[in-house]
Amino acid sequence: MKFAVFYFRMEGGKILPITYHLQETPLREKWIEQIQIKEQEEDAYLDLKITNKSVQDLPFLKEKLNSIVSHINRVYETDRLPLLEGEIDQNKLNYLHELFEEYGEESLDPEKFISKEVHDIWLSLNDWIHITEIAMQTTLDKFPCYSCLCSIYPPYNGEPLDEGDKLFLDAEWMWGSLYLGYNTLGKDYCHAMWDDDVRLIKNNQIKIQTLYSTECWLCFGQTPYMGKNTERDFYQWYLKQDEETRAMIPIHDRDKLALGRYYLGRVIIDETFTRFNPDLERWRHDPELQKRWNIEVFSKIEEFIGIEIRDTDDENGESDS
Repeated sequence: MKFAVFYFRMEGGKILPITYHLQETPLREKWIEQIQIKEQEEDAYLDLKITNKSVQDLPFLKEKLNSIVSHINRVYETDRLPLLEGEIDQNKLNYLHELFEEYGEESLDPEKFISKEVHDIWLSLNDWIHITEIAMQTTLDKFPCYSCLCSIYPPYNGEPLDEGDKLFLDAEWMWGSLYLGYNTLGKDYCHAMWDDDVRLIKNNQIKIQTLYSTECWLCFGQTPYMGKNTERDFYQWYLKQDEETRAMIPIHDRDKLALGRYYLGRVIIDETFTRFNPDLERWRHDPELQKRWNIEVFSKIEEFIGIEIRDTDDENGESDS
C-alpha cells in the first residue's frame, strides 16, 4: 500500500497533516514518479491554490480581482481588462476568463510573451476567478465545497496521459477524494456546463485534459446522495442547447467528453480528524460533521509546506474507515 501525506500550515501556525490512501493504478505510479523527480530539482518549491472562501468573502475577492486587473492594465499601459463594478456575477467572471484565455493563446507566441512575472500575474487572475466562482455558491446554510490544488513548482507542461488512463476518470466528487489536477489552460466540458459558458462550445475552445504533472486536487465537497449527478446535469444542460451547439458536443463518445477528474485515492480518517470528532463511523457518512470540519478547520489553511510518499502505513495507527 502507498500513501501520500500533505502538510499544511494553518492560521496561528499549527501544522495540519492530511493523509491519503493511494489506489493501486498506473496513474498512481506516474504521479508518484513526478513527485519524486520534481522535489529533487534545485529550484523546486511548493504551490497551493486553495478554495476555502464563501459569499461572506466576496468583497475581499472583488478587491483582490480588481487589484490583479489593475496590475495587468498597468503592465500593458491600457485598460486591457475591465474592473469589476457592482455585484460580482458569473457573466462578469466568464468575460474575464475569456480574456485570460485570449492571453493564453497570445503567450504561445515568443514575440508577444513579455516575461515570466507577467505570465504569473495572468495565472493568478485565473486562480482567483475560480476561487470566486466557488465562493459565490458557498453560503453558511449550504455545504461548503472546499478544495485545494497542491503542486511542486516551478510550473511545467507535464507528461501525456494515456487513453487507458481514462478508465480512472471519476465525476462523483466524494468528500475526501484525491485526484490529479486539471493541469490545463482553459475549460473542459464540465466547467463549461457549470459556468453555462456556451461560447466555449460555439468557438470550439473546449480543452479536455491531456497532460498530468505533480498537481493534485484535494476535494472536500459534499458527497452526492445519488450517483452519476455530474453526468445527469451535463446531459440536461446538453438538451437545453440549440441544435447547432448540440451537434458540436460529442455526447455519444465518453472518451472525448472526458467528464470528471483522474482518481488517485481517498483520505485516511486518522488523528487529524478524530481529534475533531472521535466517531470513525460518522466521518464517511455524516455531511454535518464534514461541513463543520470544512468550516472550522479547512477554512483556516494558509500554506502548503510539505508532501511525503509512504510505502506502508506503520506509524500513526491510521484508520482507513
